[in-house]
Amino acid sequence: MPPKPLTYAEAMAALEKEIAATPDSVREDSRPVVLSHGAPTERVYVLLHGLSNSPAQFKKLGRILYERGANVVIPRMPHHGEKDRLTDSWKSITAQDFANSASEAATLARPLGKHLTVVGLSVNGTCAAFLAQTRSDIDQVVVLAPFLGPKGLPQWLLTPTARLLVTLPNVFLWWNSQLKDEAPAPPQTYPRFPTHVIGQVIVLGQSVMRSARTEPPKAGHIIVVTTDADKAVNNHINERLIALWQAKRPDAVTTHVFTEEDNIMHDFIDPAQVYQKTDFVYPILLNLMENRSAIDLQ
Repeated sequence: MPPKPLTYAEAMAALEKEIAATPDSVREDSRPVVLSHGAPTERVYVLLHGLSNSPAQFKKLGRILYERGANVVIPRMPHHGEKDRLTDSWKSITAQDFANSASEAATLARPLGKHLTVVGLSVNGTCAAFLAQTRSDIDQVVVLAPFLGPKGLPQWLLTPTARLLVTLPNVFLWWNSQLKDEAPAPPQTYPRFPTHVIGQVIVLGQSVMRSARTEPPKAGHIIVVTTDADKAVNNHINERLIALWQAKRPDAVTTHVFTEEDNIMHDFIDPAQVYQKTDFVYPILLNLMENRSAIDLQ
Protein backbone atom coordinates (compact mmCIF):
# COMPACT_ATOMS: atom_id res chain seq x y z
CA MET A 1 0.00 0.00 0.00
CA PRO A 2 1.57 3.33 -1.06
CA PRO A 3 1.91 5.88 1.75
CA LYS A 4 -0.54 8.74 2.04
CA PRO A 5 0.41 11.35 -0.58
CA LEU A 6 1.72 14.74 0.49
CA THR A 7 1.12 18.10 -1.12
CA TYR A 8 3.91 19.78 -3.05
CA ALA A 9 4.38 22.31 -0.21
CA GLU A 10 4.50 19.58 2.45
CA ALA A 11 7.01 17.56 0.47
CA MET A 12 9.27 20.56 -0.18
CA ALA A 13 9.16 21.55 3.49
CA ALA A 14 10.17 18.02 4.51
CA LEU A 15 12.99 17.92 1.95
CA GLU A 16 14.31 21.34 3.00
CA LYS A 17 14.18 20.26 6.65
CA GLU A 18 16.19 17.17 5.77
CA ILE A 19 18.83 19.24 4.00
CA ALA A 20 19.04 21.68 6.93
CA ALA A 21 19.52 18.75 9.34
CA THR A 22 22.57 17.45 7.47
CA PRO A 23 25.41 17.14 10.02
CA ASP A 24 28.48 19.35 9.79
CA SER A 25 30.52 16.16 9.42
CA VAL A 26 29.19 15.78 5.85
CA ARG A 27 31.13 17.23 2.91
CA GLU A 28 29.57 20.27 1.27
CA ASP A 29 29.36 18.48 -2.08
CA SER A 30 27.67 15.47 -0.47
CA ARG A 31 24.63 17.11 1.07
CA PRO A 32 21.18 16.11 -0.24
CA VAL A 33 20.13 17.94 -3.39
CA VAL A 34 16.71 19.22 -4.46
CA LEU A 35 16.40 20.93 -7.84
CA SER A 36 12.90 22.37 -8.15
CA HIS A 37 11.28 24.62 -10.72
CA GLY A 38 9.02 25.99 -7.96
CA ALA A 39 6.00 23.86 -8.77
CA PRO A 40 5.19 20.27 -9.75
CA THR A 41 6.60 19.35 -13.16
CA GLU A 42 5.62 16.69 -15.69
CA ARG A 43 8.41 14.47 -14.39
CA VAL A 44 10.30 14.19 -11.14
CA TYR A 45 13.38 12.04 -10.67
CA VAL A 46 14.85 10.51 -7.52
CA LEU A 47 18.52 9.62 -7.99
CA LEU A 48 19.89 7.14 -5.43
CA HIS A 49 23.69 7.01 -5.19
CA GLY A 50 25.85 3.94 -4.69
CA LEU A 51 27.43 2.45 -1.59
CA SER A 52 30.33 4.49 -0.12
CA ASN A 53 29.56 7.37 -2.50
CA SER A 54 27.28 10.39 -2.00
CA PRO A 55 24.81 12.69 -3.83
CA ALA A 56 27.85 14.16 -5.63
CA GLN A 57 27.83 11.04 -7.80
CA PHE A 58 24.54 12.02 -9.45
CA LYS A 59 24.85 15.82 -9.49
CA LYS A 60 25.85 16.09 -13.16
CA LEU A 61 23.07 13.80 -14.37
CA GLY A 62 20.62 15.51 -12.02
CA ARG A 63 21.49 18.93 -13.44
CA ILE A 64 20.92 17.63 -16.97
CA LEU A 65 17.48 16.28 -16.03
CA TYR A 66 16.61 19.56 -14.30
CA GLU A 67 17.63 21.59 -17.35
CA ARG A 68 15.36 19.36 -19.43
CA GLY A 69 12.41 20.48 -17.32
CA ALA A 70 12.18 17.95 -14.51
CA ASN A 71 12.32 18.35 -10.74
CA VAL A 72 15.12 16.30 -9.21
CA VAL A 73 15.77 14.88 -5.74
CA ILE A 74 19.16 13.37 -4.83
CA PRO A 75 19.00 12.08 -1.24
CA ARG A 76 21.99 11.13 0.90
CA MET A 77 22.17 7.53 2.04
CA PRO A 78 22.53 7.28 5.84
CA HIS A 79 26.09 7.91 7.09
CA HIS A 80 27.48 8.65 3.62
CA GLY A 81 29.46 11.61 2.31
CA GLU A 82 31.29 12.35 5.56
CA LYS A 83 34.50 14.36 5.53
CA ASP A 84 36.30 11.55 7.31
CA ARG A 85 36.70 8.99 4.51
CA LEU A 86 37.69 6.33 7.07
CA THR A 87 34.62 6.83 9.23
CA ASP A 88 33.05 3.71 10.70
CA SER A 89 29.69 5.39 11.30
CA TRP A 90 28.06 3.36 8.54
CA LYS A 91 29.08 -0.05 9.84
CA SER A 92 25.63 -0.97 11.16
CA ILE A 93 23.32 0.00 8.27
CA THR A 94 20.65 -2.70 7.88
CA ALA A 95 18.55 -3.99 5.00
CA GLN A 96 15.60 -2.19 6.57
CA ASP A 97 17.59 1.06 6.71
CA PHE A 98 18.34 0.81 2.99
CA ALA A 99 14.71 0.05 2.13
CA ASN A 100 13.36 2.81 4.38
CA SER A 101 15.77 5.41 3.02
CA ALA A 102 14.84 4.69 -0.60
CA SER A 103 11.13 4.48 0.15
CA GLU A 104 11.10 7.76 2.06
CA ALA A 105 12.88 9.50 -0.82
CA ALA A 106 10.23 8.24 -3.25
CA THR A 107 7.42 9.35 -0.93
CA LEU A 108 8.82 12.88 -0.55
CA ALA A 109 9.49 13.25 -4.28
CA ARG A 110 6.09 11.92 -5.39
CA PRO A 111 4.26 15.30 -5.14
CA LEU A 112 6.99 17.14 -7.09
CA GLY A 113 5.89 15.80 -10.47
CA LYS A 114 3.08 14.15 -12.38
CA HIS A 115 5.24 11.13 -13.18
CA LEU A 116 7.82 9.79 -10.71
CA THR A 117 10.96 7.98 -11.83
CA VAL A 118 13.30 6.44 -9.25
CA VAL A 119 16.85 5.69 -10.38
CA GLY A 120 19.20 3.60 -8.21
CA LEU A 121 22.78 2.45 -8.77
CA SER A 122 24.49 -0.66 -7.37
CA VAL A 123 23.37 -1.15 -3.76
CA ASN A 124 20.68 1.42 -4.42
CA GLY A 125 19.96 -0.50 -7.60
CA THR A 126 18.89 -3.23 -5.19
CA CYS A 127 16.79 -0.65 -3.31
CA ALA A 128 15.30 0.49 -6.63
CA ALA A 129 14.40 -3.14 -7.37
CA PHE A 130 12.72 -3.31 -3.96
CA LEU A 131 10.67 -0.22 -4.83
CA ALA A 132 9.82 -1.65 -8.25
CA GLN A 133 8.49 -4.76 -6.55
CA THR A 134 6.51 -2.99 -3.82
CA ARG A 135 5.41 0.54 -4.84
CA SER A 136 2.48 0.99 -7.25
CA ASP A 137 2.71 4.79 -6.97
CA ILE A 138 6.04 4.91 -8.83
CA ASP A 139 5.61 5.32 -12.58
CA GLN A 140 9.07 4.18 -13.56
CA VAL A 141 12.02 2.55 -11.79
CA VAL A 142 15.49 2.51 -13.34
CA VAL A 143 17.67 -0.23 -11.86
CA LEU A 144 21.35 0.37 -12.64
CA ALA A 145 23.91 -2.44 -12.10
CA PRO A 146 22.03 -3.79 -9.07
CA PHE A 147 24.04 -5.57 -6.39
CA LEU A 148 21.93 -8.65 -5.73
CA GLY A 149 25.09 -10.66 -5.16
CA PRO A 150 28.83 -10.32 -5.75
CA LYS A 151 30.39 -11.46 -9.01
CA GLY A 152 31.32 -15.14 -8.95
CA LEU A 153 29.03 -16.15 -6.09
CA PRO A 154 26.28 -18.56 -7.25
CA GLN A 155 22.71 -17.82 -6.29
CA TRP A 156 22.34 -20.89 -4.06
CA LEU A 157 25.13 -19.54 -1.83
CA LEU A 158 23.65 -16.07 -1.35
CA THR A 159 21.52 -16.79 1.71
CA PRO A 160 24.22 -18.69 3.66
CA THR A 161 26.80 -16.07 2.64
CA ALA A 162 24.59 -13.25 3.89
CA ARG A 163 24.00 -15.13 7.12
CA LEU A 164 27.74 -15.51 7.64
CA LEU A 165 28.50 -11.90 6.80
CA VAL A 166 26.00 -10.52 9.30
CA THR A 167 26.94 -12.88 12.12
CA LEU A 168 30.74 -12.99 11.87
CA PRO A 169 32.68 -10.02 13.29
CA ASN A 170 32.08 -6.84 11.32
CA VAL A 171 35.32 -5.83 9.61
CA PHE A 172 36.23 -3.15 7.09
CA LEU A 173 37.79 -4.29 3.81
CA TRP A 174 39.52 -2.05 1.25
CA TRP A 175 37.98 -1.68 -2.19
CA ASN A 176 41.60 -1.72 -3.40
CA SER A 177 43.64 -3.89 -1.05
CA GLN A 178 46.97 -2.73 -2.49
CA LEU A 179 46.53 1.03 -2.67
CA LYS A 180 43.98 1.26 0.17
CA ASP A 181 43.07 4.92 0.83
CA GLU A 182 45.55 6.03 -1.84
CA ALA A 183 43.57 4.37 -4.62
CA PRO A 184 42.33 6.80 -7.28
CA ALA A 185 38.65 7.51 -6.65
CA PRO A 186 36.15 10.39 -6.48
CA PRO A 187 37.03 12.53 -3.44
CA GLN A 188 33.67 11.97 -1.69
CA THR A 189 33.93 8.18 -1.69
CA TYR A 190 34.97 5.87 1.14
CA PRO A 191 37.95 3.60 0.31
CA ARG A 192 36.68 0.67 2.38
CA PHE A 193 33.42 -1.07 3.31
CA PRO A 194 32.02 -3.03 6.28
CA THR A 195 31.26 -6.70 5.75
CA HIS A 196 28.00 -6.56 7.73
CA VAL A 197 26.61 -3.97 5.32
CA ILE A 198 27.35 -6.16 2.29
CA GLY A 199 25.50 -8.98 4.05
CA GLN A 200 22.54 -6.71 4.69
CA VAL A 201 22.37 -5.69 1.03
CA ILE A 202 22.29 -9.34 0.01
CA VAL A 203 19.48 -9.90 2.54
CA LEU A 204 17.46 -7.12 0.87
CA GLY A 205 18.17 -8.51 -2.58
CA GLN A 206 17.06 -11.97 -1.54
CA SER A 207 13.81 -10.56 -0.19
CA VAL A 208 13.15 -8.96 -3.58
CA MET A 209 13.88 -12.24 -5.34
CA ARG A 210 11.50 -14.16 -3.06
CA SER A 211 8.72 -11.67 -3.64
CA ALA A 212 9.29 -11.65 -7.41
CA ARG A 213 8.80 -15.43 -7.54
CA THR A 214 5.21 -15.11 -6.39
CA GLU A 215 4.10 -11.50 -7.02
CA PRO A 216 4.35 -9.24 -10.07
CA PRO A 217 6.26 -5.98 -9.69
CA LYS A 218 3.99 -3.11 -8.74
CA ALA A 219 5.76 -0.11 -10.34
CA GLY A 220 4.46 1.11 -13.66
CA HIS A 221 7.55 0.37 -15.73
CA ILE A 222 11.02 -0.97 -14.97
CA ILE A 223 14.27 -0.35 -16.84
CA VAL A 224 17.25 -2.53 -15.92
CA VAL A 225 20.70 -1.48 -17.14
CA THR A 226 23.68 -3.77 -16.66
CA THR A 227 27.20 -3.96 -18.06
CA ASP A 228 29.07 -7.06 -19.15
CA ALA A 229 32.32 -5.47 -17.95
CA ASP A 230 31.01 -5.25 -14.37
CA LYS A 231 33.56 -6.67 -11.93
CA ALA A 232 31.41 -6.14 -8.84
CA VAL A 233 28.01 -7.76 -9.35
CA ASN A 234 26.67 -11.12 -10.44
CA ASN A 235 24.79 -10.42 -13.66
CA HIS A 236 23.40 -13.97 -13.77
CA ILE A 237 21.34 -13.17 -10.67
CA ASN A 238 20.25 -9.88 -12.23
CA GLU A 239 19.11 -11.81 -15.30
CA ARG A 240 17.13 -14.14 -13.06
CA LEU A 241 15.28 -11.22 -11.48
CA ILE A 242 14.53 -9.75 -14.90
CA ALA A 243 13.14 -13.13 -16.01
CA LEU A 244 10.90 -13.33 -12.94
CA TRP A 245 9.54 -9.85 -13.61
CA GLN A 246 9.00 -10.52 -17.31
CA ALA A 247 7.20 -13.78 -16.57
CA LYS A 248 4.60 -11.90 -14.52
CA ARG A 249 4.41 -8.67 -16.57
CA PRO A 250 6.09 -9.16 -19.96
CA ASP A 251 5.57 -5.60 -21.19
CA ALA A 252 6.65 -3.91 -17.96
CA VAL A 253 10.42 -4.42 -18.26
CA THR A 254 12.95 -2.86 -20.62
CA THR A 255 16.61 -3.89 -20.50
CA HIS A 256 19.86 -2.47 -21.79
CA VAL A 257 23.23 -4.21 -21.60
CA PHE A 258 26.54 -2.45 -22.15
CA THR A 259 28.75 -4.99 -23.92
CA GLU A 260 32.31 -6.04 -23.12
CA GLU A 261 33.38 -3.94 -26.09
CA ASP A 262 31.71 -0.87 -24.57
CA ASN A 263 34.00 -1.38 -21.54
CA ILE A 264 31.66 0.31 -19.08
CA MET A 265 32.66 -0.27 -15.48
CA HIS A 266 30.35 -0.77 -12.48
CA ASP A 267 30.01 2.90 -11.50
CA PHE A 268 29.04 4.36 -14.86
CA ILE A 269 27.40 7.43 -13.29
CA ASP A 270 30.09 9.36 -11.41
CA PRO A 271 31.95 11.74 -13.78
CA ALA A 272 34.83 11.81 -11.26
CA GLN A 273 35.64 8.14 -11.74
CA VAL A 274 38.99 7.69 -13.50
CA TYR A 275 37.38 5.27 -15.98
CA GLN A 276 34.23 7.32 -16.59
CA LYS A 277 32.49 7.35 -19.98
CA THR A 278 29.55 9.55 -19.09
CA ASP A 279 29.52 11.22 -22.52
CA PHE A 280 28.69 7.77 -23.91
CA VAL A 281 26.49 6.50 -21.06
CA TYR A 282 24.32 9.51 -20.21
CA PRO A 283 22.63 9.90 -23.64
CA ILE A 284 21.69 6.22 -23.57
CA LEU A 285 20.21 6.49 -20.08
CA LEU A 286 18.34 9.68 -20.95
CA ASN A 287 16.88 8.06 -24.06
CA LEU A 288 15.76 5.01 -22.08
CA MET A 289 14.17 7.06 -19.30
CA GLU A 290 12.54 9.78 -21.35
CA ASN A 291 11.41 7.95 -24.47
CA ARG A 292 9.85 5.01 -22.68
CA SER A 293 8.08 7.19 -20.15
CA ALA A 294 6.84 9.45 -22.94
CA ILE A 295 5.09 6.41 -24.44
CA ASP A 296 3.83 4.73 -21.30
CA LEU A 297 3.05 7.61 -18.97
CA GLN A 298 0.78 9.76 -21.10
